[in-house]
Amino acid sequence: MQISKIEIAGFGKFHDQTFELSAGLQVIYGANETGKSTLRAFILGMLFGFPTRRQLIARYEPKQTTQYGGALELVVSGQRYRLTRLGDQAATLLNLTTQESQPLSLLDQWLAPYDETSYKQLFTFNQAELTALKTLSATDLNTQLQQVGTRGSVTWRETANELRASADELYKPRGRKPALNQALKQYQTLKQQVQTAQQHYPEYQQLQAQIQQLAADKSRLTRELTSDAAEQQRLAELRNQWPVYQQIQQLKAIQPEQGTLSPATVARYDQLVQTQTDLQHSLASAREQLTQQPVDTASKGVIGFYVGHQAQFDDLERHLPALQQNLGRYQTLSSQVDAAQATYDQQLADHPELTASLSPNKQAAVATLRATLQAGPNATTSRQARQTKTVGQIAGVDWRLIAGGIGLVAGIVLPLGAFKWVLMLAGLGLLGWFGWEQLGTGTSSDIKQAEPALVAQLTAAGFAPDLDRAAASQQLAALANLQQAQAVVTSAQQQLAAQAATVWQALKPYQFAADWVPVDESQLATSVDRVTTFFETMRQKLQTERLSGADFAFTQRQVQQLTTQHQAVAQKLQALAAEQHYVDVAALADAISAQAAAQTSAASLQKLTAQLTSAELTALQKFDSLSALQAEIAAVRAQATTAQATLTQQTAALVTAQTQLQRLTEDGRYTALRQQQANQQTEITVMARQWVTRQLGAAWIDQTLKQLTNQQLPAILSQATSYFVQLTGERYNEIKLVAEALVLTTTTGTEFAVAELSTATKEQLYLALRLALIVHLGEQAQLPIMIDDGFVNFDDQRRQVAWQLLEKVAATHQLLYFTNEKAALTQLSAAGIYQLT
Repeated sequence: MQISKIEIAGFGKFHDQTFELSAGLQVIYGANETGKSTLRAFILGMLFGFPTRRQLIARYEPKQTTQYGGALELVVSGQRYRLTRLGDQAATLLNLTTQESQPLSLLDQWLAPYDETSYKQLFTFNQAELTALKTLSATDLNTQLQQVGTRGSVTWRETANELRASADELYKPRGRKPALNQALKQYQTLKQQVQTAQQHYPEYQQLQAQIQQLAADKSRLTRELTSDAAEQQRLAELRNQWPVYQQIQQLKAIQPEQGTLSPATVARYDQLVQTQTDLQHSLASAREQLTQQPVDTASKGVIGFYVGHQAQFDDLERHLPALQQNLGRYQTLSSQVDAAQATYDQQLADHPELTASLSPNKQAAVATLRATLQAGPNATTSRQARQTKTVGQIAGVDWRLIAGGIGLVAGIVLPLGAFKWVLMLAGLGLLGWFGWEQLGTGTSSDIKQAEPALVAQLTAAGFAPDLDRAAASQQLAALANLQQAQAVVTSAQQQLAAQAATVWQALKPYQFAADWVPVDESQLATSVDRVTTFFETMRQKLQTERLSGADFAFTQRQVQQLTTQHQAVAQKLQALAAEQHYVDVAALADAISAQAAAQTSAASLQKLTAQLTSAELTALQKFDSLSALQAEIAAVRAQATTAQATLTQQTAALVTAQTQLQRLTEDGRYTALRQQQANQQTEITVMARQWVTRQLGAAWIDQTLKQLTNQQLPAILSQATSYFVQLTGERYNEIKLVAEALVLTTTTGTEFAVAELSTATKEQLYLALRLALIVHLGEQAQLPIMIDDGFVNFDDQRRQVAWQLLEKVAATHQLLYFTNEKAALTQLSAAGIYQLT
């Protein structure tokens, strides 16, 4: 990969700036604070993404422009691409040859196998990172070398450290807090207790079972309390949101339909209404002048009052026919109420026993009785069937009836002496037998078939308990007629009350003239007569005043003209209403108001709905009212209180049981302690296996990483040695790894550890290792290298050698060298030199 162009829209001190780059070594020169580090950070941000807003310093937010980000033109396998990142917008990748958009995953493929962290560890560094080596131990340096040399080793090393840490949490040779150390200590204590435990085993066993049950109950109650607390919190939040939800429901319930009136129609309506208002003001002024005209003493008060309120009286007089018509309807309904009440009173007088059954509390019992009679056998039909059977038997001439009759008649009529008494007794016996059989199939059968449930239902409905089904059905029919008559009375009374309210609503506007036209809600007919008489009287008085005074007539004409104009405007308003398909101006005004209200209501509904989440709205819809929500809160609170009280009791019982168990444990329980000892042995065995497994896992990861690193280290150290020899003027001739530590050998055979080197020499060692790694691992991804003032501590000779090494590495990698050394401008044979200002 090669960067061919850098375009910065806004980043740090840069805005609207472009850099053209080529392959090989690029020198970017600039004094302090000219933007070298900023340019390096921009390239890293373009390749791997800019830091978030939480990292403001690392983001390099521009101060001279609102734009943030820019673009890079990349050359990959001979193809040119444009990578763009602007502000919070999603990054884009464009093939400049085909002008086709490319997936951003292609950039990850080019950078693979390196992410931002591993890229910074290998392909870019500054002087601060080289200087930091003076605080590194040889082991730390070797670990860092392994991390950049072995892909994925960081994750494995972190895993190994986590395994060791978790193993230390289990056991340390000299530790006291680790679990295994504590378990071993407890085991020793149990071992001593086992030796002395010999009694109280049954009591101990019972306490153990009790403690287990109490502990389980405590856990359950604790979970319930937690759940109740969460539910209370949720319900409390819903209660706080209830006013918003209630407003939403109210707005939805009264949400008017959006009108279709155009703005021009609304403007025309407003203009006509304004004209009408102006005419009303002029008309009121003229009427005021009219009240000041001289009239006779007897008429002055009423005429003055009428003229002063003529607009109101004119409007009321136009509605006078409707008022009279409504009064007629009221009087008709009053007659209907009287007739319906008389009918109801008559039916109630005919059936006074049904008064109790009319109670609302009896209606459910009446309905049950009616259903029982409709579903059960028909008593009337059964009786008719029995009667039909009896008649059939008589028609078939039952021999007992015939023989008994003959014997009785013969005994009475014939002179048979004592024998006639025998015939009479035999005849009476046969007739009695026949009669008893008929009575047994009639009344006795009915008594046997009497239903106790029916008697209870009759009593509950307010009926006599001895009624049979036929009588009960007749009473139900009479009750239905009575209820129907009662409903007719109620309906008529409701209509009469509604019509009275209508008449009174038409009379209420006359209350302002109570001194001249008194109206009374309890005397509707008289009030309407007073209104009618008042208007007739005023027409006569005004006619008399026009004939007797010229000024009065002139002012009256002026009032009439203004009234005519006012009526003309009213007609235009009515015509406008008709054009818009409305009945009258009031309907048009209502439509305009409704349209404005609909717009306001829709906006309010949208704002209120935004204040509730979908989950809150769904939860609130489950409650019919705030009272229901409050009841639910109270129920949950009561449930939590009960659970808390129970938990307190359970906790106290558990503490008591544990105290008893502790006392018994101190006394010693052989069997139980042996079981505890066995359990402790099992627990120790499990923890010991876990400890060994984690230690072995960490050791295996370390050994595997070491083997993987050792496979690459010889070649890397060989190349690094070559670079280090050049950088140090052949003072050192070997870098080797001894017991996992880097050792450097001089030409005289003296060995030095990394910690013994000077700061500059450490930096030169690190540079040699970095360049060796890049050359060795560069085949995986030939990515741009960026070095920012990395050789500040080098002397002139070693800096020249370092530059020569950079030129050598730049033959296979694009290398951007940021520096403030003027010598680099003349002594480096760079493909491109850029000076920042």
